[in-house]
Amino acid sequence: MLWKRSFDNWAKFLLSTIILCFCYCDGMGQDPAHPAGADAKIFWKDHATGLIWAVKDNGSSVSPNEASDYCSSLRSGGYSDWRLPTIDELETLYDSKLSKPYKLKGPIELSDPCVLSATTNSSGTWSYCFNSGSRNLGGGTGCGTTGHALCTRGPVR
Repeated sequence: MLWKRSFDNWAKFLLSTIILCFCYCDGMGQDPAHPAGADAKIFWKDHATGLIWAVKDNGSSVSPNEASDYCSSLRSGGYSDWRLPTIDELETLYDSKLSKPYKLKGPIELSDPCVLSATTNSSGTWSYCFNSGSRNLGGGTGCGTTGHALCTRGPVR
């Protein structure tokens, strides 16, 4: 009986440690002023890439610098480590088979099809257009030099 009680206490301790470790690791990048899940409908996790996405863009056309600033200063869903995605990351959201006007996976809603990325080259900033599934280089044809900001969290891919 003593062994069983000791084993039960050890199992409870071990389980508590695992839960605490999981909660700590899961909460990294989280703003402590906002509890996780308090406004969970404002982000979506793409299980194919592991990235977490805001479900709405910033709502207006901005420059690439303003888009980057918007994402880096975003405090949403209890998280403070939002960033502007790369062009490759944006492209992973596109699904041509969808019947929505803007063909994005998940519950993401855009106020405009053109979303700016963090990817640049000597000619400008890349954006992704979700109505046509095309990449556009700012300054050329397509979306131009402005667009909307759709923020993501997770390691850059």
